[in-house]
Amino acid sequence: MTSVAGQPEECKSCHSGIYNAWNISVHAGSEATIDPISCEVCHAPPSGGYDVHIGSPFGNVPEVNLSAEICGTCHRGDSHPVIEEWDEFGKEGFDIDGAMSHSEPADVGEPFILEMDNSCVSCKSTDGAIPNLADEDVYGLNLDEVPEASDVSEWSITCVACHDPHSADYRIEDEVLLCGNCHNSQNVSPDGMTTSVLHPNWEMYNNSIYDNGVHPVNIGCSDCHMATREFNDTSGETAITGHTFDLEPELLFSPDSSNGCYDCHKEFFTPVLEAKQGIVAERLDDLETLKANASVSLERLNGTSEYNASLADYNNAIFYMEAVKGDGSYGIHNKERTYEYLDNSRILFNSVIGRKSAPSQPGFEAILAVAGTIAALTFIRRRD
Repeated sequence: MTSVAGQPEECKSCHSGIYNAWNISVHAGSEATIDPISCEVCHAPPSGGYDVHIGSPFGNVPEVNLSAEICGTCHRGDSHPVIEEWDEFGKEGFDIDGAMSHSEPADVGEPFILEMDNSCVSCKSTDGAIPNLADEDVYGLNLDEVPEASDVSEWSITCVACHDPHSADYRIEDEVLLCGNCHNSQNVSPDGMTTSVLHPNWEMYNNSIYDNGVHPVNIGCSDCHMATREFNDTSGETAITGHTFDLEPELLFSPDSSNGCYDCHKEFFTPVLEAKQGIVAERLDDLETLKANASVSLERLNGTSEYNASLADYNNAIFYMEAVKGDGSYGIHNKERTYEYLDNSRILFNSVIGRKSAPSQPGFEAILAVAGTIAALTFIRRRD
């Protein structure tokens, strides 16, 4: 069998599972183009064409294109501006130091990643995200399948990191697990030594009102982070697909949003949300002051019997504070846990500040000096 182009009907003899997933997808019956979105769109042929791949499958593997731009060929424009929203990094004025975007190449924005192990690669690149998401479990990363940094071809988090291009479905059906596979702190805990807590969104969201039945309906990540709006045929107002993944309260609580939050919360909930976040921001500022005072106290206790316990309390206080800051939602993901963490941090910092050093014990030299003085006085008294 030979093939000039990678046509699905010819590829299915070897790739039946992939073909079956594609055959029932929107890509196979796309109305956006005359022809289906077929294999050769994403799989470039080897130098000798697809026939050499068929003759020697493992010796001549077609190159896979993982870029977002290839999806953006179709997924763009006023009706579905996915690529325009996703590509924040490509926009003029993008702040590489402060802005965060899936489109930002990790090797440019965080070059230290190139020196890290492949556990970082699993979430900082599309090459790593694909094998990472093969296991639904948030902490189930199989590092044997994740490439080394030197082998990564796509450092941005592109469409195919989250969407299987063959079925066009999420790689993990449960979107919270999908996002949680990267947006988690690797289950770090306060142990008296750990002070760095990176993106603990998964841990913070768990058992919140959004997934424990308290809220009338369960809410996942996309419900808030992908506020959407349909294209307006009358005004020509551009659609919004939510692929910046930013929280947009004004749109989320707007009657124009497709998310449904407006039905219960109306537009009045935007200032309520901002007020709730403001309270947490103020408490974090207060904790920074406590941290500075506790640092002074900790230094004062250095060398005393109270130091080790104080250091553990100080580190745990930072842990709880950094967990709230690292979550980034200022309490919206889980108000109860956020307040618990802020309280824990305050109590622990005050514990360090209020701890008094124990009276210092005389050293060996001091004991010898006292003993020598007593001996000398005894000798003098006997002589007299």
